[in-house]
Amino acid sequence: MLKIEITSTAVDVKSGVSQKNKPYEIRSQVAYLHVQGEVYPVKFSINLRDSQPYNKGFYTLSPDSFYVDGYQNLSVSPVLVPFVDPAKK
Repeated sequence: MLKIEITSTAVDVKSGVSQKNKPYEIRSQVAYLHVQGEVYPVKFSINLRDSQPYNKGFYTLSPDSFYVDGYQNLSVSPVLVPFVDPAKK
């Protein structure tokens, strides 16, 4: 199971105007992926689907993160849900 850590609620906002002259805004948040067997987590950026950042804490990917796109390829659009340690169940 993937374990993702959010350590800050800060949001990075990138905005501009596309080539088709339409405004856009991309909101992202820094997260850390804990990889089994590695000493340190891997830093990455996760795009936010809505305007609200994730709270500090541990998360995993929701099954809703995976979908089949228009070309019949498996795609991922990360949606985080709270992490529940299976060892503590």
